[in-house]
Amino acid sequence: MPVQAPVAISLNEFGAGVGDSRVAVEFFSGVLRRLQDAAEEQDVELLDALVDSYDRPDVPPAFRQHVEGYRAIARGLRFQRHLASEGELRLVDPAAALDRPGAAPDLGQPLRLELVVPPMDAPVVLGGGGQQDPIGFAVAVTIDDEYVDGSTRHSETKDFLWLPAAFELGGDRELRLPVEVGADPGDAVRRAIVVRVDLMPGYVQIDGRRSPVQRVTAGAASHTQWPAGYEVLRAQPIAGLRAALKDFTPNNFASAYLSAVLTPRKQRSEACALLIDQVRFGRADQAQVAMAALRQISGVRVAVGDRDGWLAWWESRR
Repeated sequence: MPVQAPVAISLNEFGAGVGDSRVAVEFFSGVLRRLQDAAEEQDVELLDALVDSYDRPDVPPAFRQHVEGYRAIARGLRFQRHLASEGELRLVDPAAALDRPGAAPDLGQPLRLELVVPPMDAPVVLGGGGQQDPIGFAVAVTIDDEYVDGSTRHSETKDFLWLPAAFELGGDRELRLPVEVGADPGDAVRRAIVVRVDLMPGYVQIDGRRSPVQRVTAGAASHTQWPAGYEVLRAQPIAGLRAALKDFTPNNFASAYLSAVLTPRKQRSEACALLIDQVRFGRADQAQVAMAALRQISGVRVAVGDRDGWLAWWESRR
């Protein structure tokens, strides 16, 4: 939404303060247009410069009221800029205790995040729910689940979080907002999650002034969740693939698929050779998993389920 300010004024509004001079009226109206343009372009530095230049006792009272409004807009824009540049959506890292710092929790475990906003130089008061100017955050979550048969499931959810009570962001006080993603992955073998947290339009208090804020992204993060124990396959993917294919039952389908996906580029030709044997000689379910893995690591757009197509592709490479 564009920044709004009370600039729809008549030329007569300034008359009493400028001696009915039409030149002066047009001058002050022109200044307001410059202020509005700076607000719409979110040029905080120009806004501050204009406000400081015309914050004088000799200007018309009606004009001074508009200048004060733009001062509040400039403060709100500074807070938006601060959120966009300094806000961070951090992983609450239970894996650090397992010598896996920075790793998302295993597939099937909830993903716990925290929006962290450090203080600005000027204290900012964010209103809580039930107050005159409550501050809320929109949380958008996108989940893409991947299955051993090549199928995927995409879901998007949106939620809205109010601050439970007023919070003063200042001094050494950070704003911390917990966000948790806990959807059941079912039989998925890999999950990609993208989370975005946006400040919603409203008002905050800065230097005792009620300052408008517009929607801005305060933090975003993406994480991939893998099944427990996948690090073993990542360390030796070809060995893991050979072991899974040696006893290629449904219990080992996930190990085979993940081993193939985790195979480094230099070893993918070897992995493809192992998988193509399952396409050629395996049962229908075995071939399905092998084709799904081949599609992931080869980049070839042959349909999963087209055994003849995959065999023809393999022969064309030889």
